[in-house]
Amino acid sequence: MNWNDWILGNELPIRLGFFFGIFAVMAVWEVLSPRRALTVSKGIRWINNLGLVFLNSFVLRLLFPAAAVGVAVIAQQRGWGLLNLYEVPFVLSVVIAVVIMDFVIYLQHVMVHAVPILWRLHRVHHADLDYDVTTGARFHT
Repeated sequence: MNWNDWILGNELPIRLGFFFGIFAVMAVWEVLSPRRALTVSKGIRWINNLGLVFLNSFVLRLLFPAAAVGVAVIAQQRGWGLLNLYEVPFVLSVVIAVVIMDFVIYLQHVMVHAVPILWRLHRVHHADLDYDVTTGARFHT
Protein backbone atom coordinates (compact mmCIF):
# COMPACT_ATOMS: atom_id res chain seq x y z
CA MET A 1 0.00 0.00 0.00
CA ASN A 2 1.39 3.37 -0.94
CA TRP A 3 1.20 6.62 1.03
CA ASN A 4 -1.78 8.02 -0.93
CA ASP A 5 -3.84 4.87 -0.48
CA TRP A 6 -3.10 4.86 3.24
CA ILE A 7 -4.18 8.50 3.61
CA LEU A 8 -7.38 7.91 1.62
CA GLY A 9 -8.18 4.80 3.61
CA ASN A 10 -7.60 6.57 6.93
CA GLU A 11 -8.74 10.10 6.14
CA LEU A 12 -11.41 10.27 8.87
CA PRO A 13 -9.19 8.98 11.71
CA ILE A 14 -6.38 11.30 10.57
CA ARG A 15 -8.69 14.33 10.58
CA LEU A 16 -10.21 13.38 13.94
CA GLY A 17 -6.78 12.73 15.41
CA PHE A 18 -5.53 16.16 14.41
CA PHE A 19 -8.74 17.88 15.50
CA PHE A 20 -8.94 16.24 18.94
CA GLY A 21 -5.18 16.40 19.50
CA ILE A 22 -4.95 20.14 18.83
CA PHE A 23 -8.25 20.74 20.61
CA ALA A 24 -7.00 18.93 23.74
CA VAL A 25 -3.73 20.88 23.80
CA MET A 26 -5.59 24.20 23.41
CA ALA A 27 -8.21 23.27 26.04
CA VAL A 28 -5.54 22.34 28.60
CA TRP A 29 -3.63 25.54 27.81
CA GLU A 30 -6.82 27.55 28.27
CA VAL A 31 -7.52 25.94 31.67
CA LEU A 32 -3.95 26.45 32.87
CA SER A 33 -3.64 30.01 31.58
CA PRO A 34 -7.05 31.63 30.95
CA ARG A 35 -6.98 34.99 29.16
CA ARG A 36 -10.43 36.12 30.35
CA ALA A 37 -13.19 35.11 32.74
CA LEU A 38 -16.17 33.41 31.11
CA THR A 39 -19.68 34.82 31.63
CA VAL A 40 -21.64 31.74 30.51
CA SER A 41 -21.29 28.19 31.85
CA LYS A 42 -18.47 26.40 30.07
CA GLY A 43 -20.45 23.13 30.06
CA ILE A 44 -23.46 24.61 28.27
CA ARG A 45 -21.31 26.41 25.71
CA TRP A 46 -19.13 23.37 25.07
CA ILE A 47 -22.21 21.19 24.49
CA ASN A 48 -23.68 23.77 22.08
CA ASN A 49 -20.45 24.52 20.24
CA LEU A 50 -19.26 20.93 19.95
CA GLY A 51 -22.79 19.92 18.96
CA LEU A 52 -22.49 22.35 16.04
CA VAL A 53 -19.11 20.83 15.15
CA PHE A 54 -20.47 17.28 15.05
CA LEU A 55 -23.70 18.23 13.25
CA ASN A 56 -21.83 20.23 10.62
CA SER A 57 -19.20 17.53 10.16
CA PHE A 58 -21.93 14.92 9.71
CA VAL A 59 -23.86 17.03 7.18
CA LEU A 60 -20.69 17.86 5.22
CA ARG A 61 -19.72 14.17 5.14
CA LEU A 62 -23.14 13.35 3.69
CA LEU A 63 -23.09 16.17 1.12
CA PHE A 64 -19.39 16.07 0.19
CA PRO A 65 -18.06 12.68 1.32
CA ALA A 66 -14.51 13.08 0.07
CA ALA A 67 -14.53 16.40 -1.74
CA ALA A 68 -11.24 17.94 -0.60
CA VAL A 69 -9.27 14.71 -0.46
CA GLY A 70 -10.83 13.46 -3.70
CA VAL A 71 -9.95 16.64 -5.58
CA ALA A 72 -6.41 16.50 -4.17
CA VAL A 73 -5.96 12.92 -5.38
CA ILE A 74 -7.30 13.78 -8.86
CA ALA A 75 -5.00 16.82 -9.02
CA GLN A 76 -2.00 14.69 -8.08
CA GLN A 77 -2.88 11.91 -10.53
CA ARG A 78 -3.29 14.38 -13.39
CA GLY A 79 -0.27 16.48 -12.45
CA TRP A 80 -2.25 19.64 -11.76
CA GLY A 81 -0.83 22.37 -9.55
CA LEU A 82 2.40 24.30 -9.23
CA LEU A 83 4.05 21.78 -6.93
CA ASN A 84 3.67 19.14 -9.66
CA LEU A 85 5.52 21.34 -12.16
CA TYR A 86 8.72 21.80 -10.15
CA GLU A 87 11.08 19.53 -8.25
CA VAL A 88 10.62 20.71 -4.68
CA PRO A 89 11.81 18.88 -1.55
CA PHE A 90 8.91 17.27 0.31
CA VAL A 91 9.31 19.38 3.47
CA LEU A 92 9.34 22.60 1.45
CA SER A 93 6.28 21.48 -0.52
CA VAL A 94 4.41 20.86 2.76
CA VAL A 95 5.35 24.33 4.04
CA ILE A 96 4.30 25.96 0.76
CA ALA A 97 1.02 24.02 0.69
CA VAL A 98 0.16 24.96 4.29
CA VAL A 99 0.92 28.66 3.69
CA ILE A 100 -1.16 28.70 0.50
CA MET A 101 -4.01 26.80 2.16
CA ASP A 102 -3.98 29.20 5.11
CA PHE A 103 -4.08 32.19 2.74
CA VAL A 104 -7.02 30.70 0.82
CA ILE A 105 -8.88 30.11 4.11
CA TYR A 106 -8.16 33.74 5.04
CA LEU A 107 -9.60 34.90 1.70
CA GLN A 108 -12.65 32.71 2.28
CA HIS A 109 -13.11 34.30 5.70
CA VAL A 110 -12.89 37.80 4.20
CA MET A 111 -15.48 36.77 1.62
CA VAL A 112 -17.99 35.43 4.18
CA HIS A 113 -17.76 38.77 5.97
CA ALA A 114 -18.19 40.77 2.75
CA VAL A 115 -21.00 38.90 0.95
CA PRO A 116 -24.34 39.42 2.75
CA ILE A 117 -25.84 35.98 2.09
CA LEU A 118 -22.63 34.28 3.27
CA TRP A 119 -22.44 36.57 6.30
CA ARG A 120 -25.90 35.34 7.39
CA LEU A 121 -24.51 31.81 7.53
CA HIS A 122 -21.16 32.80 9.01
CA ARG A 123 -22.42 34.98 11.84
CA VAL A 124 -23.26 31.88 13.90
CA HIS A 125 -19.48 31.73 14.38
CA HIS A 126 -19.56 35.26 15.85
CA ALA A 127 -22.71 34.76 17.95
CA ASP A 128 -20.95 32.88 20.74
CA LEU A 129 -21.57 34.59 24.09
CA ASP A 130 -18.03 33.95 25.32
CA TYR A 131 -14.70 33.19 23.69
CA ASP A 132 -12.74 30.00 24.29
CA VAL A 133 -11.26 27.03 22.45
CA THR A 134 -14.70 25.85 21.27
CA THR A 135 -15.47 29.20 19.61
CA GLY A 136 -12.92 28.50 16.89
CA ALA A 137 -14.67 25.22 16.08
CA ARG A 138 -18.15 26.80 16.07
CA PHE A 139 -18.92 26.76 12.37
CA HIS A 140 -21.86 26.36 10.08
CA THR A 141 -22.80 24.21 7.11
